[in-house]
Amino acid sequence: MSGLRVDTYLDRIGRAIQESLRATILIVALAAATYPLDGQTPPQWRLAEPNFEVGGFAADSAAEFANLGGVTVLENGNVVVADRVAPFLRVFDPRGRHLRDLGRSGQGPGEYRYVYEMDWCAPGELSVFDVDRRVHRYKGDMTFVSTQLISLDAIGGGVGYNRDCNTNGFQVVTGWGDFQAQFKVGLFEATAPVVLLRGEEVVRNFGERLSSQRLGSVRPDGSAAGSGPHPFGRATVVAIGSDKLYIGDGRGYEIEVYDLFGNPLPSIRWSGPSLRYDRNLVDQLANQAVTQAPERSRPALRRWYAEMPKLEQLPAYDRILVSDTNEVWVRQFVKPGTVGEEWAVFSADHELVGRLRMPPRSKLWEVRGGRVVYSVLDSLDVPIVRVSRIER
Repeated sequence: MSGLRVDTYLDRIGRAIQESLRATILIVALAAATYPLDGQTPPQWRLAEPNFEVGGFAADSAAEFANLGGVTVLENGNVVVADRVAPFLRVFDPRGRHLRDLGRSGQGPGEYRYVYEMDWCAPGELSVFDVDRRVHRYKGDMTFVSTQLISLDAIGGGVGYNRDCNTNGFQVVTGWGDFQAQFKVGLFEATAPVVLLRGEEVVRNFGERLSSQRLGSVRPDGSAAGSGPHPFGRATVVAIGSDKLYIGDGRGYEIEVYDLFGNPLPSIRWSGPSLRYDRNLVDQLANQAVTQAPERSRPALRRWYAEMPKLEQLPAYDRILVSDTNEVWVRQFVKPGTVGEEWAVFSADHELVGRLRMPPRSKLWEVRGGRVVYSVLDSLDVPIVRVSRIER
């Protein structure tokens, strides 16, 4: 799962901008060409009709969502939906009937300010990550356990960027980087440690890696105003399964693999489309974004895109996800003109076994029990949560 606690509003805004740009890209209704991976064309998988669906503009109040922070399926088949607007956790049975709500606004035990994500970080225990390094812990039946502070001092300053965990208590975390020391006007590359942890114990520090390629801006008085991810920039992404962890920054079609002691294993390598940076891609995105923006914002937005620095290349991928059976799912970088995210899927032995194109304006949350848990935006940008079986 993507995301991670960043204690500053600056990063929250930067992430929101990046997600908005990604969503804008997906709206463009052009078909993307297929391509061979690893010297072959893997089978094209499909999603069956959803066997679970809740949400959307026409939903009743118990199933209305605003800004999703995670979706997961429990062992009993119930579905938990995390929203970033109270009530924060909503539980539904396998047929989509609303069962109960959990969490309220506040800073006490079981109280939320902003849900970043959910993940299974201990045996039979769901962790829901909040701001200020807080994590709310629930049993598998969603009985509340506790709220605790987590330490990320191992990555420098305690500010994280991307992370993933497994049920054995391991987590791999990337840092956000030192804003004051690394900030530059325009395009710059922030770096930070990538660390494998078990609890607060450092199993291995993988050293300074790219955090993300960012665009820095200044205020009229020349002071640093902040930075946000370049819409076509690379970032280090991580994932962890039951016995391996994965690290990659999208520079090429390769992902580093390590065991849970931090020892290197053979990398995952495959082939894909050209990563050449094309100004036409920026123009496509700019035209779409400007058209959808309020009229008063269009001149500034058009100028922002026109002055966007050129990159040496596009990312090969921008997300890694490990299923409950240790399949490795890799999201190909979403270019303008692409209809729906495309995922390359590798077996637990890292053999390329398939690819799956998601519906337009969708986000994949997890792969569990041979089913894809995802959300889509309806015509009014209201989230709909779905669970569909994979047709292989």
